[in-house]
Amino acid sequence: MKICFHGTADEISLVAGRPLMVLLTAHDLPRMRVFELYHSRVHAHPHLEHYRLCARLSETTDEGRTV
Repeated sequence: MKICFHGTADEISLVAGRPLMVLLTAHDLPRMRVFELYHSRVHAHPHLEHYRLCARLSETTDEGRTV
């Protein structure tokens, strides 16, 4: 799955510095799911000093293995 985050340099650096991401889910799904970020790229927005981080996500198990 591909995901993109938009934000300032400080906000993007918080996301880019983490190899794993925990996402909260809807009520009828497991409460949390863990994803590994890979193939991440940061693009500068042409206006207002905003940036976009795009990466691929792969769901992992609790032991860190890819599902």
